[in-house]
Amino acid sequence: MSIRSSAEILKKTGQDSKTLAKRVEEVLIKKIEDGLTTPEGDVFMHTAPHHDDIMLGYLPYIVHLVRTAKNKHFFNYMTSGFTAVTNAYVLGLMERMLTHIDSPNFSDLMKKGYFDPNNEIARSEDVYLYLDGIASHSRTRKDEAENRRLLRSMIFLFEEDSLPNLKERIRELINYFKTQYPGKKDVTYVQRLKGMIREWEADVLWGYFGFNTSSVRHLRLGFYKGDIFTEEPKVQRDVFPILQIMEKIHPGVVTVAFDPEGSGPDTHYKVMQAISEALKIYEEKTDKKDIRVWGYRNVWYRFHPSEANIFVPVSLNSMAILEKSFITCFGSQRSASFPSYEFDGPFYRLAQQIMVEQYQTVKTLLGDEYFYENPHPRLRATRGLTFLKQLTLPEFYRHSLELRKTTEEME
Repeated sequence: MSIRSSAEILKKTGQDSKTLAKRVEEVLIKKIEDGLTTPEGDVFMHTAPHHDDIMLGYLPYIVHLVRTAKNKHFFNYMTSGFTAVTNAYVLGLMERMLTHIDSPNFSDLMKKGYFDPNNEIARSEDVYLYLDGIASHSRTRKDEAENRRLLRSMIFLFEEDSLPNLKERIRELINYFKTQYPGKKDVTYVQRLKGMIREWEADVLWGYFGFNTSSVRHLRLGFYKGDIFTEEPKVQRDVFPILQIMEKIHPGVVTVAFDPEGSGPDTHYKVMQAISEALKIYEEKTDKKDIRVWGYRNVWYRFHPSEANIFVPVSLNSMAILEKSFITCFGSQRSASFPSYEFDGPFYRLAQQIMVEQYQTVKTLLGDEYFYENPHPRLRATRGLTFLKQLTLPEFYRHSLELRKTTEEME
């Protein structure tokens, strides 16, 4: 801050620098204390445009929120995110599947109805087997689990449960992925298959924390079609599916990706508008006005410290969980298809970098001693901060409306 701007602030507030500095310190500490608090007895409706947004945005907070059984959590993904899955990645999956499909085990499971797309228990068992593979460092178990889910997805897509016929489909897909050039828009069934691969990755992630597939919902909203510019959300097609979840789980907290239009993926802004409309209808129907909205950001855009009102302390332990779970769960994203201009590498590294930078900023303002000599062990262990912005429903509606007006003026 320049001397001139500092003088303007002093003039505008009518307070001396010492008083203002003390006030800033109190505000920052209050935000950190709010980030240390773990709500209890709440129903959380976590929402994300894409399958890694929640993880990259505020996973360190979820690590603490899920430790109490008094909270309920539902993870809701608005789009299938298929554009981030490369042909080369799916080709590798298909080639491995070709070697597994003839196994006696797959034939036995097929006869038992294990691969029935509506078998929710078996869907969760796919996840548990993969997690067992992670724990035992068994590539064999992980491959088995991955192939089970992939075969289940193909049975659903092609409405085909004959293993010989599915084997031919696999060969067709191998040829498809070998001949398509990167970036070309995929045919619809390939888009859906890629999306289901991302959905599997999210199911595995929340399995880490004890949630089965019934706690993870994949909405596949219709405005997301893989075009450069996506359609505007429509009430019947895109808002009502979100509303139906709200009516079923009755959330007390709804989390929303807060990236404004033009700052990152176009999808983020449009998902926010759809959630805003769903909340308006839900509030009108139920007269439930005490819902809190938690806005989060990740690798595409970030909060200024003055914008966020919850600072969540992040330890090296939480960073390790973020890194390990990203690497083991999000196989399609280990090498980002659309990397940030800020960092050429996996997104979890950029997310960690942002947390560290935010911590360094706040540490500069509060002083090293606040963290290093704090009586609270979580603050002494802090090496990063995650910023969130909590809003009431009227505040969220105003925020969404202002963004929409800004967008319309730019068009």
